[in-house]
Amino acid sequence: MNRAIEDLSIANDFIFGEIMRQPENVKPLLEAVLEKKIAEITYIEKQQDIKDGFELHGIRLDISLEDDQKTQYAVEMQTGSACDLERRIRYYQSSLDRRTLEVSERYRDLKDSYVIFVCTDDYYKRGLALYKRKSVIEGAEDIVYEDGSHAYILNANFTVSNMGEPALEFLRYINAKYRKLPIDISGSGYLTQIDRAVEDIKADDRKVERFMTLAAKLEDVRFVALREGEEKGRAEGEHNAKVGLVKRLLARTKSLEEIADICDLDLDEVKKIAEESE
Repeated sequence: MNRAIEDLSIANDFIFGEIMRQPENVKPLLEAVLEKKIAEITYIEKQQDIKDGFELHGIRLDISLEDDQKTQYAVEMQTGSACDLERRIRYYQSSLDRRTLEVSERYRDLKDSYVIFVCTDDYYKRGLALYKRKSVIEGAEDIVYEDGSHAYILNANFTVSNMGEPALEFLRYINAKYRKLPIDISGSGYLTQIDRAVEDIKADDRKVERFMTLAAKLEDVRFVALREGEEKGRAEGEHNAKVGLVKRLLARTKSLEEIADICDLDLDEVKKIAEESE
């Protein structure tokens, strides 16, 4: 096993998505973080695109799932420093809501939604293991503004233990694996299960090949984007680089779904580029 593969851990969003797409892995995590029982996970999808139209900004969720009460969950892994999490959470939740409310339903039928970011670094620099959003009415803070949306930002590099022990154990595991620190997980059946699942993925040649292809292509995109960004601006340069990469991959007869994954683009956008290239 080469060094790049050996260094992969649950803190990698590809590995995280592969692991958490299994109900037996994600359900205990949600129960630990939310401190509530979930009877059953009825729907789960990894790396799901949510977009209302080609011209609109889409999102790609690491894990999107639903429980037996139709509660919606989006679980994301954030490695390294992050920015604009509050606005990302706002956009994620609005996208989940538009996906789940049927035309004939009333606003009161809108189900609860949870957006959970598992971060390797402390976003707010206060040391808390959990930053949980609470909305109140200004000037009457005893009135809770309850709209059914919930935002949790978890900090694996915490110093203040403001969560239950099962959730803290998971964060310690994330932190140790990300920072290559020793950790004893022999006393936790859940963490042992997660760690074994990570090793199983790393031993799966097909999954590893897919990950390495994705990582290499994205690195190519970033390099070209930085070079073009000197003249055109980084965002535009990165987009142009991705379009060029899509066209090259189309010439190799790869599936549109695989190209979307490799280029980190919405499937609709890949389809449009393919149509324009014909």
